Amino acid sequence: TMSAAMAAAGDAKKRAREDGAASATKKQKGSSSGGTSIRTAPWMAKNTKGFMCPYLDTINRKVLDFDFEKVCSVSLNNFNVYACLVCGTYFQGRGKGTHAYLHSLEVDHHMFINLSTRKIYCLPDNYQVHETSLEDITYNLRPTFIRKDISRFNKEGEYYHALDGTDYLIGFMGLNNIKNTDWFNSAAQALTHVPTIRDYFLFESNYRKTVEDVERKTPQVCNMPLVLKFGEFTRKLWNPKGFKGHVSPHEILQAISKASNKKFSIGNLADPLEFIAWFLNTMHLSLGGTKKKKSVITRAFEGKVKVITDTVVKKETRKIAPGQIEIKEQIQSKIVHKKFKYLSLELPRSPLFKDNADTNFIPQVPLFDLLAKFDGLTSETLATGEKRRYQLSKLPKYLIIHYKRFTSNNWFKEKNPTLVNFPLFNLDMAPYVAAPQRPSEEDLGKKSIKELGELMASNKIDKKGCLSRGDLIERINNFYDSQETNRATRYDLIANICHKGDAKEGAYKAHVLHSGMKTWFEFEDLEIKTDETMAQQVALSETYIQIYQLQPPGKKEDDGNNENNTNGNATSSSKKEAMDEETK
Repeated sequence: TMSAAMAAAGDAKKRAREDGAASATKKQKGSSSGGTSIRTAPWMAKNTKGFMCPYLDTINRKVLDFDFEKVCSVSLNNFNVYACLVCGTYFQGRGKGTHAYLHSLEVDHHMFINLSTRKIYCLPDNYQVHETSLEDITYNLRPTFIRKDISRFNKEGEYYHALDGTDYLIGFMGLNNIKNTDWFNSAAQALTHVPTIRDYFLFESNYRKTVEDVERKTPQVCNMPLVLKFGEFTRKLWNPKGFKGHVSPHEILQAISKASNKKFSIGNLADPLEFIAWFLNTMHLSLGGTKKKKSVITRAFEGKVKVITDTVVKKETRKIAPGQIEIKEQIQSKIVHKKFKYLSLELPRSPLFKDNADTNFIPQVPLFDLLAKFDGLTSETLATGEKRRYQLSKLPKYLIIHYKRFTSNNWFKEKNPTLVNFPLFNLDMAPYVAAPQRPSEEDLGKKSIKELGELMASNKIDKKGCLSRGDLIERINNFYDSQETNRATRYDLIANICHKGDAKEGAYKAHVLHSGMKTWFEFEDLEIKTDETMAQQVALSETYIQIYQLQPPGKKEDDGNNENNTNGNATSSSKKEAMDEETK
């Protein structure tokens, strides 16, 4: 009975359209002789691209939300899913008897969009709608960018007005905390504001073919849905035409939960560092990276550290005077170069001191004291009696620093409240980086012309114009001198993940620097803050993870004291007024 009724209703609508079109055509022909032209209703005329639909005004953009998992709300199937553009609900299919078809008859909602092809249809008549006024809907379903957009992101901030009435800064949008997902929200805000990662995932063409090839060749190490969903999530976060001023990370969290075997899932508390370490490694493998082959992940975050292990191979004891013993040790050093994606720094234990006011005292430690671990001289004693030293041999483009703030055992988890004094700009890592290995003058003098040529070839040194052996040696020395002079070792902080509250019930939040505005923003799920004192708040936070960006070589040192452009403009204007007054 229901199917007969639906068929009858469809036939009636079809006959009504045909009768209306025939009547309008007849009137138009009849009036042409009298000089008055009556045009056919636009939605009744079939154009070359489709139908002018009479239900366009029923679309409600305020209820559209394409952040949720693309599954039918009735059957829970994830293929051939359509979104109702009137109420925003997801349904499967558009043929007779499907959930979308029945929905159009039951509640008189006729406009639907295919969530895969982005084509818009009118149901139950089942014809495709071509209308330029709907391009904003198809864009929000799958945002796209051009190369010119990248330069805009790095300049002055642009605010946009969303349909929900909020004004949002492009790229700086809040994230829904679905259930205990602050660990993801803070990590996602930090990672998606790393320029190399952002620029790569804004364009699906950068990785779509690569990840498909890896999926076909080595499916056991590739996680294609995770890569595609993260790219989609990044584009939505930087969408300049959003219907709302926030993003729901539901789809990317579903992909993360499946890829990690529910280790990182909705409703479960997690550590941002553990998530970042797992996520970067999984993305590296899924993008075709190996131990030898690089990916965008290793190009951005991978550095090298020299691990020096000192072992006593021979020990001699000699008595030199009554009560005095001389000990001679023969030490053998083993050097191993290891790759890293982040550096972990130990925080000193926090004894509970009290001042004169009988209040608790929170200890502080300079970052440079913690980095002394990598100066190549400070050693730690292993359980085997060996001593181990560390020194950085290659700096990454983006340096991730992790502070070991939490300690846990079988009974409880404890948080170290020690504050770290760190610079926001010009973190100089030169004291912790090994100098490039260069041959001495004596070694160069012993080498033949052929050996000098091989040395130049291995270092890609151009020997054009070298006429003698002395010219080759001079060119090699100039090469190593320029390497030492132009070596980039200074970093600027661009993201900071901190923890507030106690170890059990606390929450994570992120601070991100807008490079164009020179302004810090604080993200705590949906809440976004910024003010003139935000830079000081970043410096006083209980930082847990930091991301520093390497300055290009030759960049002039900037004290970074100006918190925003307003301070800088005020200073320059005051100088100009003083000069004008002096001229008068």
